[in-house]
Amino acid sequence: MSLLPVHGVFIAIGVEPKTDYLHGSLPLDEKGCMITNEVMETGVPGILVAGDVRHNSARQAVTAAGDGATAALSVERLVSSL
Repeated sequence: MSLLPVHGVFIAIGVEPKTDYLHGSLPLDEKGCMITNEVMETGVPGILVAGDVRHNSARQAVTAAGDGATAALSVERLVSSL
């Protein structure tokens, strides 16, 4: 086993979300997609989700990019409030 220090994680999920490991940790819908509000926040403070794994995502590159921009703005607000 080894550890890799990172500042973020990006998970490619394909067609079906690979989120089984998150059950009980983050709010998921019946298909395993992560539930967020309109600014990409989950029900866990400090955890944001963007892109195809998000509930009701259009699963298109352009909407994933928009989700990422929204999440980045949310993170900026979160960090500046600390």
